[in-house]
Amino acid sequence: MRNKLYISRIAIILCFIILVTWLFIFRLPICQNQSAFKPHFPPRPSGSQVASIESWQMPDWVQRYNLTHLFDWTWDKNDDFVRCRVSTVYSPQPIACRIQSTTVVNDVLSYFDIHSDKGCIVDNVARLPNFTPHPLPRARSLSNTCSSLNIDHKWTLCKQSQSELDQRLPATTRFVTIAVFNAYIDTGYCHSQLPGTIFTEHATFHFQSWTNNLCYNDPIFYIPRVHPEHQYTELIDSIGVYLQAPGHFVPEQLPRLLRLLATAPKTAKVLVAKGGIADSLLDVLVERGIVTRDRIIPYDNNNRPYYFAKIVYRSESWPYLTDKNNSHHLYDRTDMQLVHRALATDGGDDDQQSKNKRNLVILIKRKDGGTRSIVEHLDMVAFINSRLKKSLGLHLEIFEAEGHVRDHIALFRRARIIVGPHGAGMLNVVWSSAGTYVVEIGYNKGMTFPQMYAEMSLHLEQHYWICKGYGNYDGPIHVDMDDFIYIFNEIIHEIEVETR
Repeated sequence: MRNKLYISRIAIILCFIILVTWLFIFRLPICQNQSAFKPHFPPRPSGSQVASIESWQMPDWVQRYNLTHLFDWTWDKNDDFVRCRVSTVYSPQPIACRIQSTTVVNDVLSYFDIHSDKGCIVDNVARLPNFTPHPLPRARSLSNTCSSLNIDHKWTLCKQSQSELDQRLPATTRFVTIAVFNAYIDTGYCHSQLPGTIFTEHATFHFQSWTNNLCYNDPIFYIPRVHPEHQYTELIDSIGVYLQAPGHFVPEQLPRLLRLLATAPKTAKVLVAKGGIADSLLDVLVERGIVTRDRIIPYDNNNRPYYFAKIVYRSESWPYLTDKNNSHHLYDRTDMQLVHRALATDGGDDDQQSKNKRNLVILIKRKDGGTRSIVEHLDMVAFINSRLKKSLGLHLEIFEAEGHVRDHIALFRRARIIVGPHGAGMLNVVWSSAGTYVVEIGYNKGMTFPQMYAEMSLHLEQHYWICKGYGNYDGPIHVDMDDFIYIFNEIIHEIEVETR
């Protein structure tokens, strides 16, 4: 009876939301047809400005950090750079209104081939191939560990053979960066933590990954009124999944931001998440000469303003994935290599240069009693120290995520072994070199133990191990000490053999 009452209340609330939405959107005036207005052309540059507009210049940092092979420079190769930036553009709609008809664009390559007046392709590059065979996680017994953590039917890395993984991880094959003319940036019409969709009076661009929520492939009919302070000539749109969440910003938003900064013009302002790790990582990008502070436009997720630009730049993995079986797209090797080289190397053969400096065993500690904090933390510390007394000049460092991200990057560049429970602390594997040993402690209740850090680590050519853990995603967890002792002893043995 209570369930029926609860469902009835939910149904009433949903009906109310739909009614309010209908009244709000469908009572709006129809948007004016801007094609009837006289077009506005940007003024022709002169003098020293001509060179910056009429020639493409690769950013210095792309060469400094050995990233040139991760981009195709499509609009430069096709001589589209000038056309894409000196195109017919209009002002945004003066009032909020609705579109009578629009289209959803998944295939951006075909769309801009037909509608060259609506935008263009900036970059179109194939992802890096996976290693063959694709590496698997290591464990005392992989099948037993996957079953114990209830991921044997969830993780692709647990249920697919090595020969199949290369075809499935990821399902996307390319990274495409686009320039869209006269475009708006959505504030999260499906979910407040998922803003960033580009839409115009003609099309909504959904060329990102498949999703099981139909809303994420719907057209946007509502054209907002945009305040003058949020209108730009050129704007990079890097915002996306769970704006300030460390575990999402680093592997999902940061690669997109770097691709855009590498391929879009230096004249474009940069719309980027505000707060938390996003602010700290922007500090690092500025310090490393990847972006200048004056270009940054922080996106305020509390007020969530709409933005408009005469040219909006966006980068996504492509092609669009049409069903759940082909939906795996995140944590690509290309993205992980891009982030690592741009933020955690000095250029040249950096990993080889730093190899002799990697002398840390880093144990990630979450807040006592908090989610996925390890109950046996002190037991692990005691065992690790007992093994390190005999081995290789390594010493233990407890990491509690204090200080600035630049300090975290410097610390994890020195890691030889990283141990930690699933959580945002594990994102620091992206700063660590190839050959680093990574041990992630799982859990077996509540939300499924995600495979994100396994993929991030494996794509960086690290030795990734899964250790059994017991407990709920939302609470403290127990580590299987027998499992951990076996794994750690195996790692120490391999390092000893490696250094003979």
